[in-house]
Amino acid sequence: ARRVRNVSLPYLERLERELGVIVRMGFAGYFLVVEDIVRFARSQGIPNIGRGSGAGSLVSYALAMTHVDPVAEGLYFERFLNPERRNPPDIDLDFSWRERDHIIRHVYDAYGDGNVCMIATHNTFSARSGFREMAKALGVPEEEVSVLARAVPHTSFDRFEEALRARPEARGAPLRENPWREVLEAARRVDGLPRHLSVHCGGVVVSPVPLTRRLSLERAAKGVAITQCDMFDVEDLGLVKIDLLGNRSLGVLTDAVASVRDHTGREPLVFPPERTYGDLKTNHVISEGRTMGCFYVESPGMRQLLRRLKTRTFPDLTAVSSIIRPGVAESGMMEAYVRRRLGEEPPAYAAPGLEPILRETFGVMVYQEDVIRVAHEFVGLTLGEADLLRRAMSGKYRGRREMEALTGAFFEKGRERGLAEATLEELWGQIRSFAGYAFCKAHSASFAQLSYQVAYLKAHHPAEFFAALINNQGGFYGTAAYVEEARRWGLSILPPDVNASEMDFAGKGNLLRCGFFTLRGLRPSALDALFEERGEGPYRSFEDLRARLRRRLNPAEVEGLVRSGACDGFGHSRGALLASLRSGNPAPGTLRLPASAFAYPKSQIPNPKSPTAPRLSLAETLSGEVRALGYAVTTHPLTPMLEWAAARAYVNARDVGDRAGERIRAWGQAIVYKRIPTRKTGEAMAFVTLEDPTGLAEASFFPRAYRRFGDLITSGRPLVIEGVVDAGRGSPTLTVEKAWAVRGVAVRRAVAEPAEAEGAA
Repeated sequence: ARRVRNVSLPYLERLERELGVIVRMGFAGYFLVVEDIVRFARSQGIPNIGRGSGAGSLVSYALAMTHVDPVAEGLYFERFLNPERRNPPDIDLDFSWRERDHIIRHVYDAYGDGNVCMIATHNTFSARSGFREMAKALGVPEEEVSVLARAVPHTSFDRFEEALRARPEARGAPLRENPWREVLEAARRVDGLPRHLSVHCGGVVVSPVPLTRRLSLERAAKGVAITQCDMFDVEDLGLVKIDLLGNRSLGVLTDAVASVRDHTGREPLVFPPERTYGDLKTNHVISEGRTMGCFYVESPGMRQLLRRLKTRTFPDLTAVSSIIRPGVAESGMMEAYVRRRLGEEPPAYAAPGLEPILRETFGVMVYQEDVIRVAHEFVGLTLGEADLLRRAMSGKYRGRREMEALTGAFFEKGRERGLAEATLEELWGQIRSFAGYAFCKAHSASFAQLSYQVAYLKAHHPAEFFAALINNQGGFYGTAAYVEEARRWGLSILPPDVNASEMDFAGKGNLLRCGFFTLRGLRPSALDALFEERGEGPYRSFEDLRARLRRRLNPAEVEGLVRSGACDGFGHSRGALLASLRSGNPAPGTLRLPASAFAYPKSQIPNPKSPTAPRLSLAETLSGEVRALGYAVTTHPLTPMLEWAAARAYVNARDVGDRAGERIRAWGQAIVYKRIPTRKTGEAMAFVTLEDPTGLAEASFFPRAYRRFGDLITSGRPLVIEGVVDAGRGSPTLTVEKAWAVRGVAVRRAVAEPAEAEGAA
């Protein structure tokens, strides 16, 4: 109990109770293996998150496997392990995605290749994957397939036509013409059939005996041994898995901390995480919803909710991370929680006996633990039956069929306790709504710690934070959106530089220097050549660069360097450099210098800034940067359109919030969108984040608007959208009625659809 500073009686009693359950159920060895992995990571300076229900264990916390004090935060051990649990528990460990393979290699080294393997997942054909594979088999060129495959939905053919109609991107796609009709007919025949075995994202099995005595194995493409059965069959065979997962935001934390340490000589105050909870700047960032780039709390819906609740404490952030999940949000309980948290209505309990259980959440069931405690402590289900409820609500096992099987027991036990039928009906209605998705409080609390840590870094060390964020490439948004957020944060964006930049971005003070890894159209061998030559000495001029790399970079790659701004340090305008590149002549004012010229004093080198040198317009400069990098360095790529928009009285993004209840036309570029089904009809709609040089605005394309204009969202073009600004939930959103794409604008950026939503906003 070395991590528990105040070893009071409640801690000692809980430790004794937990240890008794762990030993009686035969999981002591499992805990020791996990603790060995964490101890090894700690010895290597690799931080981890112990998440999932395991964070509700005081034993896990005392062994430094998890980092949330479960007694102080009111976490429920029985959600993780109880004597009536039917399936083995697992402890999920997150490491930086760059260090995960190193940790897994240690497990193999420590326990032997014959006793360790990864778990397989069974990959089956869907409509889109079947379309790709059948097209390839029928000899359709890959480039044609890639363009059209984006129109094919990720679904089975059981609901293919319905999903296709709901996908505006598919409008106009020639899927009913050959060869595409023939490809789809072939794909339909393999729908749902096994495609191949994949490696589970983190599942590892450690066995006390050689694994070949227990189950069949095979070698995966990446070389590791994997099971031939999935995780459910692995559990049925009596083996317990450990999830060792890669987390890109832990990479952000690790890299940003290392940069701050290098730049200041001091460790930022983010360890232990509790040190960040009371920081005023961090809490201001969170309460204002300025958390773009911060792990788990950066989506538009989440940022709106943070602002609405003025979230300033760790328990509040834990709750916010859970109530936005579909199970709570779509049942209406999220709104009830928000109103009660803001004091707009009093807490309400279905029965007086529920107050001790649900006091923290104002009478609303928010977490899986709430449901388990209500079912067990209040209604009278056994812990085993309550655990079945938990399984029916969890991501792996969720389903209404499993929950309905418990209906009889729930009502029967409740009647035996003398509970009113109306009370039981109300409670069961709330519990049943969780079948969509309920969240584990211990899991939310573990993630909220990392959210606080990265929010602290954004508040206090923004340059290092944004460099680490972009380098780790794991956020809700793309690089272009984070570059603009860094600009809004007050940082100066510097282009990549042939003499100053490395592969990664670098941040210090109020400067963010772009790295080369985002440069498009430059072969890896060309980048290797650029760095290799630079190691022999800096490039002294554009002509020197061309001479030294003439045989290793082609003209298109050199042009990409120029357009990105990587050659700005030579003092020429980009227009002059492009003109010299195309003509084969040196840039105006440039001498063709021999290698010995590196020793010349700078005063003897002519001034390259010629008044006659051609210069690019701002629009041409920005367009070239976007083509070369995927984002703009000089300023926001839509800056040349500001006067155009003002002349038409279009509302800028930062001003949308001031126009509540008004019908307006706003403009900007979609940078991220999330398509979801509506609660009542299941029709597709989309939430879209629009960006212009002034900031961000949120827009809702409800089904009718989405059917008509949804294809514009992914066009990459700037948009004009018309609708009414709705501020009903405390955060303004433009409800779209009409939309237009702006023609003749060359600046385009990718629009991202995140793989997972954080709930209906």
